Amino acid sequence: MVDRTRTNAAQSGLANQVQPLRAALVQDSPAAPQWERTSIILDRFVLFASAGFDITGLAQVTLEVVGAFVHATTRSGAGPSISTMHWRRTALRLLFRAARRAGIVEGDPTLDLELPPRSSLGARPLTDDEVSLCRSVAQWSLNGSRRAAVWALAEATCRSSELPHVTADDVDLDSGRVWIAGGKATDQRVGQLTDWGLTQVRSRIAELDEPTRPLVYAGRAPAGAGQVAGATALVDVLTRAGLHHEPDVRPGSVAAWAGRRVLDETGRIDLAAQALGVRSLDRAAGIVAWDWRSDPEPGSA
Repeated sequence: MVDRTRTNAAQSGLANQVQPLRAALVQDSPAAPQWERTSIILDRFVLFASAGFDITGLAQVTLEVVGAFVHATTRSGAGPSISTMHWRRTALRLLFRAARRAGIVEGDPTLDLELPPRSSLGARPLTDDEVSLCRSVAQWSLNGSRRAAVWALAEATCRSSELPHVTADDVDLDSGRVWIAGGKATDQRVGQLTDWGLTQVRSRIAELDEPTRPLVYAGRAPAGAGQVAGATALVDVLTRAGLHHEPDVRPGSVAAWAGRRVLDETGRIDLAAQALGVRSLDRAAGIVAWDWRSDPEPGSA
């Protein structure tokens, strides 16, 4: 017979820990619908862990518990899709990231939980939940805002080769627009910082003593070492987010996410191509992982 008093106590204890952490999670979310789904996953995890494993606090959660939750059947009784499993794992990573910041736990059991790749692509766009996770870890340094600014520029479609050329003078802090000079494979263009990204770039500019200085690269070889430095900073963020083992995630996945957002919001691949700085519509479709043959109306769902 189920001891409901004990189960209710466990659920209450875990919920009381999780609830105060939600504010820290929602501030990094790029879209309200994404946060709503993440919030639902966290609610289900509290019920799952407390009822199934008698968990009363996050420090008790193990790899076995998170693995069981991520692979649990859906409400219809069907097995979870790969996308659902990834979303569940990322939601829990966001939770444990916030819990570590709050001093509630020291580790993250999801970091050892391996899943099949989301796609068979060489590089795919990040998802909104993954961007939320990367934003939270991009701000780990207390010594400056460089890595967060690198991530912010990448969200505005800057590639590794373009990052070292952006200066404070290239940024319009009123509109959030940033001039991107382009590169061998991309055209010059105007990028749009996200609200989160604009905050990070403001902080970075405030740290610089000269507005003509590059925002995120202090060396003298932007075409070589600068590109490597930009790519390394993005990889650092992806690594701390636990995404570096994903075979279809690369530094370019950040810009691909931004291009996909344009496609989903406008339904126009030409505008996505313009935002990404590429002339070929087929190339743009490949970057944002849009198969126009099977999905003729992006963003209509």
